[in-house]
Amino acid sequence: MLDALRTDREITYETIPFTDEAFPIRVLPELVTRPVALPDTCRRISWHEQMELLYVLEGELICECDFHEYRCSAGDVVMINPCEPHAVYYTGTAARYHCIMIDTRLCGSRDDAAMRTFIDPITDRRVRFRHLLREKAAAAAILTDLMREHAGEAVGYELAVKGHLLRLIAHLYRYEVERDSIPKRNAQEGIAPALRYIADHYAERISLGALAAACCMNESYFCRKFRAGTGRTAVSYLNEYRLTKAKALILTTDYSISEISAATGFDDSSYFTRKFKEYYHISPTAMRESGAAGQAIKEDTV
Repeated sequence: MLDALRTDREITYETIPFTDEAFPIRVLPELVTRPVALPDTCRRISWHEQMELLYVLEGELICECDFHEYRCSAGDVVMINPCEPHAVYYTGTAARYHCIMIDTRLCGSRDDAAMRTFIDPITDRRVRFRHLLREKAAAAAILTDLMREHAGEAVGYELAVKGHLLRLIAHLYRYEVERDSIPKRNAQEGIAPALRYIADHYAERISLGALAAACCMNESYFCRKFRAGTGRTAVSYLNEYRLTKAKALILTTDYSISEISAATGFDDSSYFTRKFKEYYHISPTAMRESGAAGQAIKEDTV
């Protein structure tokens, strides 16, 4: 039963390839994708150590960043912080967008005072920026300048690209810092075994003791470390992970809500329904009905 209900939506580590490791930036201009059916959107979530920015040119895409979903349209700029679980998918109208992936090593030497003050906190996740930028027009203008220099490869373009990157980071610090976010170190440092344990055993009973043991820590220290690394308690993270799995199953299978509740580690279906509604602001049954209705509309219009 559990094997039948499992999906391939696991949190996976992604290695970003750079043409030149001494100049670690990857620019993917004007990516275009076809719209996909809703069941195909609940598949893959990954994380990597680099910053990633998406600049939507036309159409609509849905970005899931750190377990929060954002519906984006032309002109929007999305910031994916380092080591942040994320996924990008599309419904309705095909999306065209720029994607820029940047390793913070590009900003300069760690001996630089500005690096220690402003870049290290980004890498260590002690500072996080908003996912959907508010001052998007200014950020989009900087990204456009950066991409133009990168594509032109004129003499000294590396300096210009780096300059625009530093302009962008200054802009993010001035206008886009998550003021209420909890300072945190690298999300994967020390607690990666617990994250893998959750991915492998989310359908089973999981105790704090088991997660702490996976990281070779006592429970008290593990709880502090986990919260510093993810911004949430281990129990909250586990519930959110289970709920993302449940959402995928609700939208892609015909199993009952109680079966999905049990298959994603919730012993009490009433508790599952309450937590699901708290997190998604809609009941599991209503989500399934709205998903089915949306799919029927899509099929009618094909």
